[in-house]
Amino acid sequence: MKNGICIAYCEDETAQADLVCAMIEKWAEERNRMAQVVLFESAEEFLFKNEVYPYDAVFLDIALKQMNGVELARTIRNIDQKIPIAFLTADREFALEGYEVRAIRYLLKPITAEKLWELLNGLLADMEERTEDAACITVEEKGVIRRVDEDRLCYLDVLGHYTQLHLSDASVIRVKESLGTVLARIHRKELFVKCHRSYAVNLSYIEKISRAECTLADGEVLPVSRNSYQELNERFIQHYLHDAGQNPV
Repeated sequence: MKNGICIAYCEDETAQADLVCAMIEKWAEERNRMAQVVLFESAEEFLFKNEVYPYDAVFLDIALKQMNGVELARTIRNIDQKIPIAFLTADREFALEGYEVRAIRYLLKPITAEKLWELLNGLLADMEERTEDAACITVEEKGVIRRVDEDRLCYLDVLGHYTQLHLSDASVIRVKESLGTVLARIHRKELFVKCHRSYAVNLSYIEKISRAECTLADGEVLPVSRNSYQELNERFIQHYLHDAGQNPV
């Protein structure tokens, strides 16, 4: 999330979840940041709603019904080796397992603002060290928050009231936002240009351009409108001259 943080929080006690969310909201407010917490009441709900983990961090209670937080953390690690995991729990005896799943923190309840804010400050500092090459856009699809690496985003197009994000692995994410709204949230704006009123393309994936269409590296063809052709062509040339280490004429 640009200028902020998106956290998945798995906690089956409503009062505890509300308390932690309020602390995170206060932390974000004091730092003039955005913070989004996506709550899950069980490990099963988390796994059902997330095939991948589009969050900046995952906070887990351990004493969950059926699958506990440590088992969930192990499942997460089987798919994602890098996402930060922190335990917020009353169970002291699982600290060793926390190390096994490379948890960044093991906070014991009652959770204090001081300890939680220390955790959040560390997460934010690590996020800000990331380079622009790792820029991501966060979108919501069918109630599930997803984080998309912008370098994997080939092009976007409009379908009715939705914008579709076409990724390099041929998957498609459909969000109920306008094309302009999605483009405005992209960090690496130099890579994306509208080739048509209903299409925007990542310059890195273009193979060739004509006045009526552009062909992507995988052979897919996108329309090019008359009004978009000049800017698209100029940006395409500038992009590849820049990659080749030459100065545009």
